[in-house]
Amino acid sequence: MASEEEDDDLFFSNDKDAGCEMILEWARENKNDLLQIVCSYHSLSLPPRGSKITFQPLEHLQAIQYERISVCELRICEKHLGTSMNNPDDIAKVNFHLAAAEEAVGLSIWTAATICRSLSIETILALITGVLLEKQVVIVCPNLGVLSAVVLSLIPIIRPFQWQSLFLPILPGKMLDFLDAPVPFIVGLQHKPTDLKMRSANLVRVNVTKDQIKSCYLPLLPRRKQLLSELRPIHARLSREESVAQRRPIYRCNEVQAEAATQFLTVMRRYLESLCSDLRSHTITSVQSNSDRVSILLKDSFIDSFPGRDQPFVKHFVDTQLFTVLSDAHLSSYENE
Repeated sequence: MASEEEDDDLFFSNDKDAGCEMILEWARENKNDLLQIVCSYHSLSLPPRGSKITFQPLEHLQAIQYERISVCELRICEKHLGTSMNNPDDIAKVNFHLAAAEEAVGLSIWTAATICRSLSIETILALITGVLLEKQVVIVCPNLGVLSAVVLSLIPIIRPFQWQSLFLPILPGKMLDFLDAPVPFIVGLQHKPTDLKMRSANLVRVNVTKDQIKSCYLPLLPRRKQLLSELRPIHARLSREESVAQRRPIYRCNEVQAEAATQFLTVMRRYLESLCSDLRSHTITSVQSNSDRVSILLKDSFIDSFPGRDQPFVKHFVDTQLFTVLSDAHLSSYENE
């Protein structure tokens, strides 16, 4: 693109904005459309939450409009984050959770629609069980668009919980050594390795093409039958839209699909929130000598509050990072009251 001396001027400028402007100028002079688009996009400022921004890639291309979701639509508030917003650390914590919520909303509709069109409701619930219990989850699909959508759908589906470990929507074939990591992970693979069964005793493997799941022992979700009865008709509506979806890109949904996907996520959100709705009843709060309040969750009491048939899942669930992070946030909010 340029001589070695010009490279130094363009790419190693101390002034980032000036460097980008120089690259954009060079791209225009040399009619490099792709570089112009990248530079123009890179120069955009992130719009405030609740506002819109319009991006014009090139004069002869259609403009793209993006509306950033507002804070009130993220269904998250300072109280549930357990922060007082009196110092920079609290503000940073709130912004981190807001960013996670915004990511989940951005992924929600098209990914939820795709996973419901690709997998049966029984397979989806088994997959969600493995994720909530922080197993090593491998999802296999030759179609990269469907693969990435199915993996990414787990981010909004498990809200208000947030995945705390390794998360790779598409794992390159040359990086299969990641599957030997001794930590929970969610990984997407285009093709199944021949030695996948031998890699872990905590493996949950989903074959999207065959709508098949093979896993280690997974206890049933609490109130699974009730959850199934609520989700099945919504899932059926999305399944019937498969033929329509095949005629358009993965990330585009019609009104029927968007409405059904929203309902699916609403049911899942309400269900998962209910798992932790009674934390307060199993929490003790002590006041220290310096007047600090410390809340502690009585795990055994919390587990015993569930029916016997649901306790095998809850016993494993309370030891996960997913549960610990959310429950700590709730406990922290009790301390600040």
